[in-house]
Amino acid sequence: MAATTEVVVIGAGPAGLAVGACLRKAGLDFIILEKTQRVGSSWRRRYERLHLHTVKQLSTLPYVPFPASYPRYVPRNHMLDYLETYAATFDLKPQFGETVRTVRRIGREWSIEAKSASIVSRHVVIASGLNADPVIPSVPGIEKFAGKVIHSIDCVNAKPFAGQSVLVIGMGNTGAEIAFDLCNGG
Repeated sequence: MAATTEVVVIGAGPAGLAVGACLRKAGLDFIILEKTQRVGSSWRRRYERLHLHTVKQLSTLPYVPFPASYPRYVPRNHMLDYLETYAATFDLKPQFGETVRTVRRIGREWSIEAKSASIVSRHVVIASGLNADPVIPSVPGIEKFAGKVIHSIDCVNAKPFAGQSVLVIGMGNTGAEIAFDLCNGG
C-alpha cells in the first residue's frame, strides 16, 4: 500500500532542504526523498576547493543565515556543515537511498515510485539540481589524445596533476576554480 502525504520533495540538496524548511514552517505534511545517503550530495562530490560564487549574505537558505564566522564566499566544507545543521534545525529527515523511478499524474494526485517506497501526494517538488550527472561533450579527435581525460566531477584537488601540463576546458566557475587550484598546486 502506498504512503500518502501532501508534498513529496525529490532531492535533499540546498533547494530540497529549503523547500522542506518552508513546508515545516507552513505546517504541511511532506516527505523528502534523496537518492544518496546524506544531504548535499552534489556538494560532497565536488572538488575540495569549491566555494559559493556569490556572497554568503545572498546565498543563505530560508530562516537561517550563515554563521558570522564563515568567510564571505563559503567553502565546500562549511557549506556541508551548514546543510547538515539546517536539516537538523528543521527536523528534516530525508528518506535516504531512495532513487525515484517514476512520477506520474493520476487524476488530481501524483504517484511517486522510488526504490523502496510508493507514495501518493497532492504536490511534487523536483529539487534534484542541474548538476547531478556529469555531461562530457563530444570532442572530435579525442580518441587520439594520449593523455588522461576526466570530467570536473572526478577532480578532487591538484595533487595528482602536479608537474604536468593540464588543459581545462570550460571557463565557468568550476573551470576557473579548478584552473586556479591547478596553478597553485604546481
